[in-house]
Amino acid sequence: MFIETDAVVLKNIRYSDTDSILILFTKKLGKVSAVAKGSRRSNSKLLACSQPFAYGSFMLYKSSSMFNISQCDVKDTFFDISKDLKTLSYASYVLTLTKNAVMENQTNNRLFALLLKTLYCYAYKEYDFEYVTRIFELKYLDYSGYRPEVTKCVCCGSEELAGSLIQPENGSCICGACARDGQPHIRIDPTTLELMRYIIVTDFNVCVKAKVSPFIVGQLKKVLRLCLRANIDGYEEQITY
Repeated sequence: MFIETDAVVLKNIRYSDTDSILILFTKKLGKVSAVAKGSRRSNSKLLACSQPFAYGSFMLYKSSSMFNISQCDVKDTFFDISKDLKTLSYASYVLTLTKNAVMENQTNNRLFALLLKTLYCYAYKEYDFEYVTRIFELKYLDYSGYRPEVTKCVCCGSEELAGSLIQPENGSCICGACARDGQPHIRIDPTTLELMRYIIVTDFNVCVKAKVSPFIVGQLKKVLRLCLRANIDGYEEQITY
């Protein structure tokens, strides 16, 4: 049975001298592995769609335990990402985050759309990519079911959050009373907490246009690192940007 689905290539693995195994994040099937036969040949019709970041409509069929790629209509290769090493680092990071968090055969269309919007920004826009990456991380946590608590105390539920305190083990807010009772905490700038609330409830394409100071973006990065370490299996320190 053939299945046609939009997909983004998360990783290309050499399978033989001529074939590759692609890890795809698909809209209909979630994350799947698929053999791209002959894709390593210079004249292969699957060459363009076998590169990381490639986005297209893939025709898949399953034989034994793995999918095979019959054909692909490439919609975008996001080629401009590779022209700048720092931009390539950011984009590779979000691919790795996605690959490590998405379960096999489990769809997540909100995360799929977020990934495409982020790659589009890296390739074609001139925003602050450090900030864009932080937006991706926070929405990624939200869409993966690990949204940090930023509207009330994670310990007692109080909405009195004067002091902008967060728990270092998970990046969620705690109130002053719980902090005084001995709960571990660190203090962040109130603007950082307000920015987190804004990003969570605001569309990605609106968020990226905001002008945010490097100091606040740096604080946001530190908080999100706490959330990622606490919740995402496979998160590795060396891939953070």
